[in-house]
Amino acid sequence: MRIILLVISILLASASLGAHAQSYDVNVGLQAFQDEDYDTAIENFTEGAMIGHALAQFNLGLMYHQGIGTQVDHERAMQLYALAAQQGIVQAQFNLGLMYDRGEGIPQDYREAYYWYRQAAEQGSADGQYAVGTMNFYGQGRPRDYEAAIRWYQEAARQGHRDAQYNLGVMHLSGMGTEASPIVALTWFEMAAENGSADAQYNAAMMYSAGQGVERDVLKARDLFAMAAEQGMRDAQTQLGMLYSSGNNEQLPRDYEQAHTWFNEAAHRGDSLAQLFLGRIYADGLGLEQNLTIGHMWYEISYRFGNEQAPRYLTQLREQMDPESIEQAELMALRWMIAYARRNPGSVRLRREEPIGSAEQPTAEPSP
Repeated sequence: MRIILLVISILLASASLGAHAQSYDVNVGLQAFQDEDYDTAIENFTEGAMIGHALAQFNLGLMYHQGIGTQVDHERAMQLYALAAQQGIVQAQFNLGLMYDRGEGIPQDYREAYYWYRQAAEQGSADGQYAVGTMNFYGQGRPRDYEAAIRWYQEAARQGHRDAQYNLGVMHLSGMGTEASPIVALTWFEMAAENGSADAQYNAAMMYSAGQGVERDVLKARDLFAMAAEQGMRDAQTQLGMLYSSGNNEQLPRDYEQAHTWFNEAAHRGDSLAQLFLGRIYADGLGLEQNLTIGHMWYEISYRFGNEQAPRYLTQLREQMDPESIEQAELMALRWMIAYARRNPGSVRLRREEPIGSAEQPTAEPSP
């Protein structure tokens, strides 16, 4: 995942602007910007831009780029960024690359994007280094080059860029541009995890859970899954629920209350496996009072979200229920799915209506 931040410079100009420009003070504009007095900021930055002040050019470009205190004007922003970039302002170089990369106000041009990202990268910009690494990884604006991607990701990673650290973990795990090494991969994942990357926390947890490149450690896996789960990652929430529900390791006793908590979180985010496990908890009364209707509701939702195991559980559960309860459960499932679709427009592709019980028998089943 690529995270790009646009920042407003708080550096002070040190270059001489000539006798006619000695009275100009960019700090007036910076203070006005911080005070949200955008008219004054634009006036000040415009004055500075006209006399060639690089920071004024960058900051005015930023305001046009983001539409701060003015209408968005990508063409004007690009012109101002280019002027500042040519004077060595690293943020302007990066943002200029970003506009070419995204095709903002101009046709997308990966070659130009790469050029400006590279300028920023060579000045030490971690975001620029990460961007250059990513373009080498995907072959954008130049031939794909995994080894170059690794080199640039390493430069960014040394500055604490968590996405670069995560990508290095992926590349070392998969052997892209380097010899595959789960041990090295885990090292990078853990660095990114410490910097808050949910993806890295999840991958490191999976490696500890499976004993991949490291001695199996269920408690370490739980802690890492929990970090990612608390950031809203539904796969981590499901895995955390599975750890608590299985209880097949001396390090982590079975805990249905915790399992319910995390399956419920993931289920409400649309994870069909968590929905199936949650249905099982209610249907079998695992750690809470048995409720066949709610169990049926979650099995139904899981099936409509594409889980191939759900029909089997629905069929078995219906044998224990009366028609009125089944109808109530189906209505509850329908209402839940409608509410979910409203909260997440365009994100739901539900399975079309099919007779329950017609699907193939599952090869595995949940084991809460």
